[in-house]
Amino acid sequence: MGTDRAAGYRIRQASHADLTALADMKVEAWRQTYGAIVDPSIIERQRLGVRRTVQFWERLLDSGHYLWLVVSADDRIVGVAGAEPARDAGCPASLELTMIYLLQEAQGSGIADRLLQIAIGDAPAYLWVLDDNPRAQAFYRRHGFVPDGTSQPLPDGWRGRCEIRMVRRPEAEEN
Repeated sequence: MGTDRAAGYRIRQASHADLTALADMKVEAWRQTYGAIVDPSIIERQRLGVRRTVQFWERLLDSGHYLWLVVSADDRIVGVAGAEPARDAGCPASLELTMIYLLQEAQGSGIADRLLQIAIGDAPAYLWVLDDNPRAQAFYRRHGFVPDGTSQPLPDGWRGRCEIRMVRRPEAEEN
């Protein structure tokens, strides 16, 4: 597929050749986003698990899933989004946004709006977001997601934090 451009960045599908750099970028995004609020072992486990992450993503791509990358003008991967059929029992939509990460340098550029649109369009979907990440929650609210009252605790190392589920329902249900 082609690329999409916004704010000096471009979006394209990931290939197998991208996956190691992509996994490294995800570790850096976690460090930037969560580094000050989680036990350092969480970030270290992500760093040590890069090969496992790459293998998981290889299986996803091999099964027909897509990962969408944000690439900078100098060809560095600075963001990613992925979605797949709902994984949770009793889920509120048939599509889950499983991840969207941007390095700080790309945040606020408007590229996240395009990335979300490419990853899931306007489809009803749900996602999990850290309960005390107001910036991410505000972004999702702008795109029609609202908390549905469901939360789940995160494992040790997250210092008692939890994730909340946000849902974007079909327009007919919103009215």
